[in-house]
Amino acid sequence: MLNAYGIMKSLHVLSVVIWIGGLTALAFVTWRVANERNRSVLTEVLRQSVSYGQRVVGAAAVIVLFSGLALVGIGHIGFGTFWVWFGYGGVLVHGIIGGFLIRKRAAELQQLASTPGDDAALVTAARRLWNTQLVYLTLLAIVIAGMVLKPTL
Repeated sequence: MLNAYGIMKSLHVLSVVIWIGGLTALAFVTWRVANERNRSVLTEVLRQSVSYGQRVVGAAAVIVLFSGLALVGIGHIGFGTFWVWFGYGGVLVHGIIGGFLIRKRAAELQQLASTPGDDAALVTAARRLWNTQLVYLTLLAIVIAGMVLKPTL
């Protein structure tokens, strides 16, 4: 059945796929390139990742938020529902970990990769970024599971 709720939910899910799927792919690519210690390629991968994050992830996250708000209204779900707040928690996690910590750690790694120097510092910075990305993606996967399973429905 084609209706406003179905269209909005499709937009919502597609935006989540673009957001989380793209970041998952970039995290793995960055990790692989960092392990090869090819500084010029790593610098470019990080530059492209930052660009993707600013242009695509930011837009997709905003669409997820607003389409989610629209779904709550269209579906008469109510803003006090647990899994709706769980979704808001996902946006908060994105803002704190993705928008602040990952951005900061990626900038640190990009700085180290763009200048000749100690590989140990590069490996440490890459590991810090990777660990932060894993925590971020794991928390968002839990949020996605909560949104799909809707435990209080």
